[in-house]
Amino acid sequence: MTASSILTRPPTYSISSAVRRSQNSTDMTTLDGTATSPDDRQEHDLPAVCRRINAKLAAFLARPAATERLRSVQEHTRISLFVIARALEVYGLEHIALSFNGGKDCLVLLILLLAVLDEYFTAIAQGKSFSAAAAYPATPESVVTASTPPSLFHPVQTDSHAEPTPLPSPSEEEGENTPPTPNTPASSNGTSHSSVSNGNGNGSVQQREIQTVYIHSSHPFAEVDSFVARCVREYHLALLRYDENKGMKAAFRVYLAQNPAVRAVFVGTRRTDPHGGSLRHFDMTDGGWPAFMRCHPVIDWCYADVWGFLRELEIPYCPLYDLGYTSLGGTTDTHPNPALQRGMAKTAAETNGEATAERRKSLSSCFRPAYELDFHADEQERLGRDR
Repeated sequence: MTASSILTRPPTYSISSAVRRSQNSTDMTTLDGTATSPDDRQEHDLPAVCRRINAKLAAFLARPAATERLRSVQEHTRISLFVIARALEVYGLEHIALSFNGGKDCLVLLILLLAVLDEYFTAIAQGKSFSAAAAYPATPESVVTASTPPSLFHPVQTDSHAEPTPLPSPSEEEGENTPPTPNTPASSNGTSHSSVSNGNGNGSVQQREIQTVYIHSSHPFAEVDSFVARCVREYHLALLRYDENKGMKAAFRVYLAQNPAVRAVFVGTRRTDPHGGSLRHFDMTDGGWPAFMRCHPVIDWCYADVWGFLRELEIPYCPLYDLGYTSLGGTTDTHPNPALQRGMAKTAAETNGEATAERRKSLSSCFRPAYELDFHADEQERLGRDR
């Protein structure tokens, strides 16, 4: 059985508004070239995006579960929403960052976070303290697992001698293989998070952007970089990027040194990922990592749940997934998944990640899309990865 037998494929879509480009020089251009007038910009700010996504998600959860797969996705969604809400209750948005690399798992996490932020912003606007129990009263607290209970007062250790990875200047152009720059220029201490105070004790700062860290491959796919850049603009991510060439630990050490207010990081790790087998929803880092709380809201999702969610809600995703890629790394270690091959294989030059983006487009005739991997997919998900 394949994912396509459970969920019908939605029509082609893009991240966009419904307004055509205006010739007025004061208009704000959106990702697909459309534009909105200055008077309409409030309809595209972070709270507005969160409201739309939360409404869409609420409709999805209210839908009768016609299949066991849909029921599973809905149940995992409810649990993940509560976990995210619990993190926001403890830390407040100003002390949390999102780890985002454009992949399917962290995309699910981002959409869930945006939905919870609608509840969070609403509570703040009403002068209330935000709580997971109040936002999601039907979900019991017992669903949350933690090796260490989340707390704002856990110590955070940073290496003052760490050398930061050079960040792009605001004037640096985005080339085809250049990772996207933050949509707000970084300040002298590495932060780029605009905010407005509302004077409330819980979540006292209502941020206009989500603090985001992008640790990218040293050999990034142009398609991944382009998709991340689109998400930065569409979902209001205050993104700082770091090369993984010195390792994830070093990258996070630098990020936390530059952003000392961050106490917790949302991570899209799933249990079937390498080193994910023993993780819980909340785990403090160990083993030489800089100290912060790792929050894993989608830890118990399976591969089919991820694709069920993205396709049911018609969430735009990185186009590489439609070319047979199921797990994304860099161009030197990532290939289309052989379990999705159909017909004659393309030449090694075309299936190699280092081929040009234009040549990779031809793979659609030889590889089925990622969501058609069968429901034993968790065991086959990384067949297209060299590491």
